[in-house]
Amino acid sequence: MAHWSDYDEREERESHLASPVEAVAEFAANIGGEYPDRAWLLHDFDVWVANPAYVGPPVPHPESYDEEDDFIGPRQPYQPRPLADDDIPF
Repeated sequence: MAHWSDYDEREERESHLASPVEAVAEFAANIGGEYPDRAWLLHDFDVWVANPAYVGPPVPHPESYDEEDDFIGPRQPYQPRPLADDDIPF
């Protein structure tokens, strides 16, 4: 049977653990200084964090989507190229 003081010690240890938000913020503060040229850092939790040490022009979030980025011009009709004799696989 566990003694009541064992629970107090465990609660005290757990109260000093960082929350996930605090862990990500600490990661950005610690690692950001090593990469001042990167605006965004990817954490092990698979989240992007703004680098507080970044020096440079504003950079959009890596997962942001802008339809203008995908514009490659008007759609061209498909035109298959003629097959040469050596292109036949059999």
